[in-house]
This record gives sequence, structure tokens and C-alpha cells, in this order.
Amino acid sequence: MIISCAALALHLRQSLAEDLTVGTLSLSALRINGQPARAHTQGLEIISSNYFVTARQDDVLPKRALLLRTDAHRTDWDVWDITPTDARGDLAPLNHPGGMQSDGTRLWIPLAESKRNGSSLIRAYPMGGMVAGQPLKAEVEFPVSDHIGALAVSAERKIVYGASWDTETVYMWDFGGRLQRTLKGSEMEGRRLGVVSGVNRRAGLAVQDWKMMGDRLFASGLFRGAGVAPESPQSRLMIFTSFSETGFQQRYISLPKQGKTELAQEAMAIADGLVYFLPEDLGASNRIFRVFLADLMKRSVLQDSRASQKR
Repeated sequence: MIISCAALALHLRQSLAEDLTVGTLSLSALRINGQPARAHTQGLEIISSNYFVTARQDDVLPKRALLLRTDAHRTDWDVWDITPTDARGDLAPLNHPGGMQSDGTRLWIPLAESKRNGSSLIRAYPMGGMVAGQPLKAEVEFPVSDHIGALAVSAERKIVYGASWDTETVYMWDFGGRLQRTLKGSEMEGRRLGVVSGVNRRAGLAVQDWKMMGDRLFASGLFRGAGVAPESPQSRLMIFTSFSETGFQQRYISLPKQGKTELAQEAMAIADGLVYFLPEDLGASNRIFRVFLADLMKRSVLQDSRASQKR
């Protein structure tokens, strides 16, 4: 399948919040097989000159999990249907691809049911085998009995980090799919991660996409829950150093809305000193925002880590 689109055009403007310079990459209407299409954006990864996007195609039944690829010089996209099938060859209900990251040679992508506590399948696709028009074959695949909405990958440690629905739980697996650790409860509260309702309700970051860069974990999403004013910007970027260690450090920055759009409500990627956000569904008009990483780090605030000492 091929999606035709206009060339990417960059427009810079000044943000009203903290004078943050935000760039906009404009894309034309989404088309699949020559027909207008709509897809719910999930994950973004940028490798060399290639833009990879995971999305759920919502204008077909059953809905499909898609992986898309383009570069800055093309006017079309390569699209792969990565919806898993069962033993009979029928489509499985895992139509929700999530935030993804490369380990240098493979793209790690979660495929989940579109519901809380649903099942997931974690797959790693070799990028060298991604040929337009040909189906993809996973090099690694393992099931998870939870909804995994985003993956971050440490190539150095060979660890995959998975965030559940609303980031109530974080799982850590090795590259063979063996579970190494599970973070939840007070460990999540100390990191201000996870939106919890009910008797023990609390506010936290619901991760939409995250990336591991060296010993830093960049988590992008919406800070929601008890005590958060609904009219205020909820987008936040959290930067963890030594995320899984007791002595982790954490910085954060609240991100300004772009008009009425929450900047961090969907996909995020980091490349060449820039942080890219793809917050809206792909459809009749599309845009990607980008911000200099140095500007975000300069404006970030060191989070009080005293809560983490409760563990």
C-alpha cells in the first residue's frame, strides 16, 4: 500500500508559553491505495532520514494496525499492515500499535487490544527487511497479559521498557522477551508516573511515547488526575536519568498547547538534537511539531525526589 502526500514544509513560530520556538512540518491529506484515509496516530521514530509512524486505521472494519515510512524528500509513504493474525489466519483484535523505538537494527513495536488490561504482542521488526509492498516478518515476538501502549529501548543494556494503559505499570524485558522487573505502586508514584483512579487516586503522567537515549529516558504524555486543572496544558516531557535505579534523577517541562492541541497527546521522537511531536490523527491535514532539545532541557525543572525515598 502507498499513501500519496505533499512534500514536508517547515514553518517556525514563537510559542506564547515560555517563548519556546516550535517548528511545524506540514503534511497533506492521508491517502491509502489512492483513497482518503484516517488513522489514529500512536508512535513516531526517526532514523537517519526516515520517518516511521505507527497508527491504527479507523475508517475500515475491522480496524488495522499500520506501520508507515517516508523521508523528507518523498511525496508518498510506504505502509505495512502489521495487524497480527490467529492460527486460522483471521485478524486478531490487536489493532492498537503503540509508541516504538529502534535498537539500531530493529523497530520494537507493541500491538495491543484497544482496551485497558487487554492483551498485547511485542514485536521487533528488522529494518533491513522493510521492503515496500512486501509483508514484514518479526525477528522477536512475545505476548504480554496487559495493554502495552509504548515501548522504549536501551540498546546498550538490551532492555525494553513497556508502559501499560495510563502507565499504571512499567515492565522491563530483555531482548529475548524475558521479564526482568515490574514497576508499580510506590515506585511509580515516586516517579510521578501513572494515572490512578479510585480510593488511591493520584495524578501522574500517562506516557504516550518514550525514548531511551543513553542513560536518559524521555517520557512524553499527559499529566492527568486528581488536582490537575482540566483547562490547563497537560502535556509534559519527563527526563529520567538512571530510571530504574533507586537514585534516579528526574527533570520535567510542561509543554504549551498549540492552539487547542496538546503537544504530547500522542507520538514523540528524538533525533539530531530535536524533539518531534505528532499529536493529531492522520487525515485530511497533518502536521508534526519539533522543538530543540537544548531549549527544552534549559527550561526543564529538577523534580523533588523526596517522594522516591518512601520506597
